[in-house]
Amino acid sequence: MIRVALSPQPILGAVLGVVVVFVLCATLPTTVVAIDLSRLYGHMSSKRNGDACHPYEPFKCPGDGNCISIQYLCDGAPDCSDGYDEDSRLCTAAKRPPVEETGSFLKSLLASHGPNYLEKLFGNKARDALKPLGGVDKVAIALSESQTIEDFGAALHLMRSDLEHLRSVFMAVENGDLGMLKSLGIKDSELGDVKFFLEKLVNTGFLD
Repeated sequence: MIRVALSPQPILGAVLGVVVVFVLCATLPTTVVAIDLSRLYGHMSSKRNGDACHPYEPFKCPGDGNCISIQYLCDGAPDCSDGYDEDSRLCTAAKRPPVEETGSFLKSLLASHGPNYLEKLFGNKARDALKPLGGVDKVAIALSESQTIEDFGAALHLMRSDLEHLRSVFMAVENGDLGMLKSLGIKDSELGDVKFFLEKLVNTGFLD
């Protein structure tokens, strides 16, 4: 199920419902960029170079430039010539919170508790505002695109011990054990937000 971006345009709103699409621009093995539909719509509306997609077919295949309807994304049948519209990372990201939302959440925890706070979740490599892991944006993208926690660990080269600790945190959330979160130093006032955030990942198969 694909969900909606912030500030949907009227036409897209009627067609899409609640949708968020992350576009991994350029070729799949190289640079990854996340773009939600509100930005994509703005790009389409500008009609620069005469290559904008029609609002009813707003998704542009990066390989061949074909424009397709949102309903054909992640439907099991490739519509882009290279099958990009069925890419597992794209389809996983479509079910997850927007990258910007995830990044903002992580930054808010760091701002409130200090640059090493996320060691409690991700281990020693999460020191210094996640810089050893590539920074907040890279971690946010990995959380959006990684189908499972194993994929997430591989993407960020987490140590096995740190990955298993992270798994235990997610399992505690899945089982409703808020005591685990409290033991990490998460304040009572933050428990609801942290639990809600982690549950979003659990509910989209992160622990599968």
